[in-house]
Amino acid sequence: ALVIWAVVKRSKGKFSGKDQQYIYSHWYRILDSFKHDPRHAIMDADKLLDYCLRKRGGGRFDKMSLGEKLKKSEGYFSDLNGVWSAHKVRNKIAHELNLKLSERDAKIAISQFKKALKDLGAEL
Repeated sequence: ALVIWAVVKRSKGKFSGKDQQYIYSHWYRILDSFKHDPRHAIMDADKLLDYCLRKRGGGRFDKMSLGEKLKKSEGYFSDLNGVWSAHKVRNKIAHELNLKLSERDAKIAISQFKKALKDLGAEL
């Protein structure tokens, strides 16, 4: 029983092989689309972060928006403020019709999403 408990405890919050494969392939599609449409890539990176938090949370984050998940995920990230900044860029893209998104800001947002995904255990 102790061995089973240790195996379950160790694997909790880690991504399965199938999830890791999905995350990896999705991330590289995001990077490819970033060259042509940074706004869309940022939107997709935000969705991928949401997916990863939901998976990593083991049901703890079900039925929450990404903003709610981020409020409850302080221990998951090395730079929670950076994650929030990237998510706010996504929100501006989604809600401001005439947003002028600089290349620099777009690159910073994608970089923050990548760091957040790695903090969650994604192998990118």
